Amino acid sequence: MADTERALCFAAIVGTAERTPKPRRTQEERRAETRGKLLDATIESLHEVGYAATTTRRVTERAGVSQGAQTHYFPYRVDLVGAAVERLAERRIATLTEQAAALPQTDPERARVLLDLLWNDYSGELFTTFVKLWIAAADDAELYERLVPLERTMAREIARAIPEVLGETPAPPDFPARLATVLAAMRGLALTQAYEPRSRRGADPWPTIRPFLEQILLD
Repeated sequence: MADTERALCFAAIVGTAERTPKPRRTQEERRAETRGKLLDATIESLHEVGYAATTTRRVTERAGVSQGAQTHYFPYRVDLVGAAVERLAERRIATLTEQAAALPQTDPERARVLLDLLWNDYSGELFTTFVKLWIAAADDAELYERLVPLERTMAREIARAIPEVLGETPAPPDFPARLATVLAAMRGLALTQAYEPRSRRGADPWPTIRPFLEQILLD
């Protein structure tokens, strides 16, 4: 076949491919996309401006979704925020379990790695958003009722993932109580960090605090 013929044949194939319509998304896919945009916009707003300023109008504008669509999926603001919190919890749990699964079972530093994984969670944006929500929930009974079961589920799932992180590292009989103490210390430190202006923060306290928490956890 001559070069000219090959070129014409290739052009015809490409032209046909370009004219081939993409498969249309199903209604379920479009709904999932709209719902996802609303939830992601809610999470971003909660982190940036807090619960009080996270209005449905702000969320729909950020998501690029109509107010009517928002009302269809989430009739009330607390429904929208509640679903967004569920999404936040799922992300925190998924991140921790995925990181845990990637660790070698025989790693001698698994306890230290466990603490680092937990600290990365508590010092991240997702936890900061949860803190803001809990503060708001102190004066909002409806929001409080939404948060309590999610917090319990998240704590249960994190506790379930931790033995996977430790792997073959022996744990003391009172390990659950030790873990609760360590997590309480982390939450306190994370809370302090979350509300301290970045410009006024000193050296990272984690490298100094981690050895003490490691002793509490396993010694």
